[in-house]
Amino acid sequence: MVEVVVREVMVPRGRNRRLTERDTQVLEWIGRWYGVTAEQVTREFAGVLPSRQVVYRRLRALTEMGLLSAGQLPGRRAQVFWLTKYATELLNIAGNASTPNIKEYNHDLAVIDLAQHIAEIRPDDELVTEREIRARDTPNQYTSTEPTYSVSTGENERGRRYPDLVGVRPDGTVWAHELERTRKPRPRLVRNMLLYVNADHISYAMYWAFPKLLRNVELAAEEANAASVELGRGQKIAVRVWDAGERGAE
Repeated sequence: MVEVVVREVMVPRGRNRRLTERDTQVLEWIGRWYGVTAEQVTREFAGVLPSRQVVYRRLRALTEMGLLSAGQLPGRRAQVFWLTKYATELLNIAGNASTPNIKEYNHDLAVIDLAQHIAEIRPDDELVTEREIRARDTPNQYTSTEPTYSVSTGENERGRRYPDLVGVRPDGTVWAHELERTRKPRPRLVRNMLLYVNADHISYAMYWAFPKLLRNVELAAEEANAASVELGRGQKIAVRVWDAGERGAE
């Protein structure tokens, strides 16, 4: 495959590096998330980037070019890469440049694994990430105060809950996806589920639960669906087990 050079980028050491069309695709994909591993990049671009070694080499080059930051997060052996402010401005990526949240990074990385699984089983769905949803729906930062895919918490006019992912199916059906990897009290789960029940712009919410949490999430869904049926909205909450071991998310 012939590489197309998109532009040349000045690196801190004073010499130019070529940014290719393939690099741009990788950066735009990374920019959809709060941070990614090289393994996740390799999986996403299988067949485009020929090997894990090539992926590592390009990620290192993009880091040297000032387009990526890299770090070793606590409890993880693999490095995590995320876009710099320079990269978001260069590629005109919506939303503020961000770094991995030290409290949420395990969850955020696991959501990428889940998204790649959903893309395999529902290839026609348009997936929207939490970062993209926040770029569209965050009050005070953007012109629209009406939620596109987030849901109102009812706490005040600007209270929002942001799904981990949203999948828009070809028929326009909108699915919110939530990944449950840590135990929550059941009443809290039910309250969160009812936000989706009451949201007219969300058709259904799928909760993906780690195996040890499955029963607790199922019981919460039963309660939320019972309330949904009483409201004449049908059963809007579904539950599936998510085996993180299959994706190496932990």
